[in-house]
Amino acid sequence: MARTKQFDPEVALEAAMKVFWRLGYERTSLEILLREMRISKQSLYDTFGDKRSLYIRAMHSYRKSANNSLRAVFADEKPVRDGFVKIFDAMIQESKEHHRQGCLLLSANLSRDLNDPEITRFLRANQREVERIFEDALRRAKRRKEIARDKSPAALAKFFVATIQGMRALARLNHDRKELEFISAIALASLE
Repeated sequence: MARTKQFDPEVALEAAMKVFWRLGYERTSLEILLREMRISKQSLYDTFGDKRSLYIRAMHSYRKSANNSLRAVFADEKPVRDGFVKIFDAMIQESKEHHRQGCLLLSANLSRDLNDPEITRFLRANQREVERIFEDALRRAKRRKEIARDKSPAALAKFFVATIQGMRALARLNHDRKELEFISAIALASLE
């Protein structure tokens, strides 16, 4: 007869995601994962597979949550500028600790083995998904005449993804809210 799990897999996955986010894949030991997830080694293997499989599942979970939040920002008919203001303001107001922690997926990209095709595919797919979220919002904004006819929603979407990634990297290095506000203002001006 199969034993019932003595832990909630979603709670354990969330704990693993936080460990990988804080330490990165290479510096995360199995010992730390087991302690933070509050599960046994056998439970980890039975439920999640090995450390790499757990890492990929944690990144999928992070991606789903982050991208659902972005979709929610642009879900209603508010001006697209308001959505980007909300994203930038939230980032600017983050604590020094949060800035240092950065974005799990950006950190994964910067620390990954360049010859790892699975992680590369995952990160590229995420970038395309975020660009689509922004591009869809910008296309709707263009139909509502919030942005000029000569503005390309696809190009603006790529620009905003690059700007946000750059701001995340900069904030991680130098917790300077004024600097982030300056960059945000320039990015928002691109919508005019």
